Amino acid sequence: MSGEIILSLIDLHVSADNTPILKGITINFEKNKVHAIVGPNGSGKSTIAKAIMGFPDYEVTRGDILYKGESILKKSITERARMGIALAFQNPPVIKGVKLDKFICRICRDCRVISDNRSGRHLGEVDKCSADLTEGFKKLLIENLKDRDINDGFSGGEIRRSELFQVISLKPEVMILDEPDSGLDYDSLKLVGRTLKEIRDAGKTTMIIITHSRYILEYLEADKVFIIEGGRKVFDGDKSILPLLEELGYKEFLNRKKNQVN
Repeated sequence: MSGEIILSLIDLHVSADNTPILKGITINFEKNKVHAIVGPNGSGKSTIAKAIMGFPDYEVTRGDILYKGESILKKSITERARMGIALAFQNPPVIKGVKLDKFICRICRDCRVISDNRSGRHLGEVDKCSADLTEGFKKLLIENLKDRDINDGFSGGEIRRSELFQVISLKPEVMILDEPDSGLDYDSLKLVGRTLKEIRDAGKTTMIIITHSRYILEYLEADKVFIIEGGRKVFDGDKSILPLLEELGYKEFLNRKKNQVN
């Protein structure tokens, strides 16, 4: 039985630099569920994330994106974030002159107001924000980064954990994670995976995980898996398809499924 739909891509066509990337993708994302978008490199997975967030370099040429039943195509990135959608970047930029702890504390304070306006959820006063900040830095093992400029000299694992903390601090209703396991060693992967599992288990966040491997999904147990190839959704199923997909690879897996249908 399907649950409540919070986000929908409807016949979505997206181009960048006049080059078509997404070619008619339709996907429904259920509220408070985990959705995995997988596929080979260059298939268009990251473009889905950027189109949902409204990156201006990615033009929607046909179709629609609905959030809670409302088209958001004319909404800016900031407006979409305020509505409750957040994206953890695959390659976030270095931001000189902006300390990580100051930035995240500002996010906490702003989101306390935004959340009140958006859904009536009160996120606490500034003292609680400071307490959450300290706990978060400890939990994700990035206490040593809090006084440093964002991503300046951070390792791959530190960037991933820092970016995740920033997104968590936004208290989003829809959290999009683009290659969250990329460049992580085993310990960092385990830490990020367990943190995401806690968010999933709390049951208040819709998660969209974009990846080309199954490592992060070993912690999360995706409710739905979508395979993207050549800018199109070519298959969807549940988490049970992942072991066979890893064993066979995308091409052989899809060929086998096609033959089963025929």
